[in-house]
Parts: sequence; C-alpha cells; structure tokens
Amino acid sequence: MSASLIMLPLDLLRIDPRRRLSWPSSGEDRGESLGKRFPGLPLIVVNSGDRVIWGECRLEFLKKHKKASALVIKTAISPLQSLFLGFNLMQAFFSVNLYEKLYFAALALEEAKPEEIRSHTGLDIPLNPGLIAQLPTLLSRDFALLLREGRISLPAARELAALAANSRRPLLDLMTAVHFTASQGLRLVAMVREILARDGCEVNDVLRRAELDTALHHQRPADTVLMRLHALRFPMVTAAEKEWRERVEKLELPPRIHVRHAPFFEPPGIQVSLDLSDLEALRRLVEILKNG
Repeated sequence: MSASLIMLPLDLLRIDPRRRLSWPSSGEDRGESLGKRFPGLPLIVVNSGDRVIWGECRLEFLKKHKKASALVIKTAISPLQSLFLGFNLMQAFFSVNLYEKLYFAALALEEAKPEEIRSHTGLDIPLNPGLIAQLPTLLSRDFALLLREGRISLPAARELAALAANSRRPLLDLMTAVHFTASQGLRLVAMVREILARDGCEVNDVLRRAELDTALHHQRPADTVLMRLHALRFPMVTAAEKEWRERVEKLELPPRIHVRHAPFFEPPGIQVSLDLSDLEALRRLVEILKNG
C-alpha cells in the first residue's frame, strides 16, 4: 500500500453514501472536533479515485465553512482494506456507536468472513449467524436513531428485532420517547415478550394495560413503566409484595430498622438490617437478644 500527502480541491472528493462509515449521534460534531484536537494534520483519507475512505465529517465541515481545498492522504488500496482502514481510524479517533459497528459489519461481511473482520479491526460485536440474519432489520430506519444515540443495547435491539414489525413499532416509539438504560431496555422488551407469549395479545394492549399515557408524565417515567409492566408480568408476586409492605408498615418499625425479602419471596426468609451508632450499641443489642 502506497500513500502520499496532497492538497486537493474539495469539489473533487467524493463520498459514497453506501460505504460511508461515520454515522454520529445528533449532538456529536466530528468535523469540528477533529480540527480542534488535531490542528494542521491531514484529516481526510482518499483512495486513488478520490473517494473518501475516512473523514467524511471533516470534508462536510470544511465545505460548510466555504473552504476550497484541504491536505489529504491519498492511498492505493483495495475496497475491503479501505473498509478496514476507515473503521480502524474511526475507532482510534472517536467512540464508535452501535449503529456504526453494525453498518460496518454488514459492509465488511459482503467481502470477508467474520474471523477476518475481527482480526483486522477488533470489532467487539458477535458476528454469529443469528446476528448476521438480523442485520437488515437492525440497520433499518426504525432502529437507526436509537442505535446512533446509544439509547438501546444490542441484546435489547435483538429482542425487538425478533418481534413482528407491527409489534416492535410501539416499543421503538416508547424507547425513543423515554430514556431507558441498557439493562432497563432489555427488561422492558423481555417482559413485554413474556406477556405476549402468555396472554396472546398485542403490544399496544400490553402498553394500554400498563397505562402508558400516565406513566410518561411521572418524574421517572422509565422506572414507572417497568414497575407497571412488572405488575402485569407477575401479578401474584405484585399482590404478595403489596401485602408484605402493608404488614411491615403495621409493625411500625423505627426508621433505622430495614427489612427485606428475597426476590419473588424465594426463599421465604427475610433479612433485617439495623443502623447503630457504635459497637457499644451493638453490644447492648446482643445482650438483649441473648436474654430473650
């Protein structure tokens, strides 16, 4: 592979939208960031045909600010090696989002096996047959925003992708409107899928029973949505939890005494913790317990 530094007019440089690797989140200005972090360096790499291999965002930034030319690195390189180089440079300069990883994987898989892709880039997503089969769905417009903004984890996205298109749409809308953490998003999708399998209903029915409209107005809507879905998924446990709280409240325990039960009340024992001022207070408590 040969490479050279050359000043080129920006109008000559081309971006192939299909092989574009940089798809940053809405709040990330990579073109400006590159110039501030690495002033004076050539921040665009092109192939022998002046197609941009890396630095699309920088090129767009320069054009927006009416620049006529830029110092670029020009290299003779194969299409597959162009993909590897572009992705490796992006990983070196930025935090690559999940959409970009999946998009790169889809392009690279057209020309290389998973083992070759991993060895050349260190790509940290599992390129197994299941994920590969889901790539067209995961890269659709429905998922793009959530993946680019880091609003959904890969396991949760794959759970959603396993649903029928009309079933996943309400959940995608919900996750766009409400910020769920990675673990919360996975719980959300898992519980809805379990309710669907048990009740044979539609996703909109589940969200209606969870009173989604009012849940979104709570101070912590993600927690509220999950709590209500939990009640639908585990109605007997929810009822037992309510009874438990009522019985504990009737004991009128001092605020410094905390009582907990195991998840789903299995095993049936309880855990009691007590906040004490010092070891002397602990000694007196032990004496009281010993004397019955």
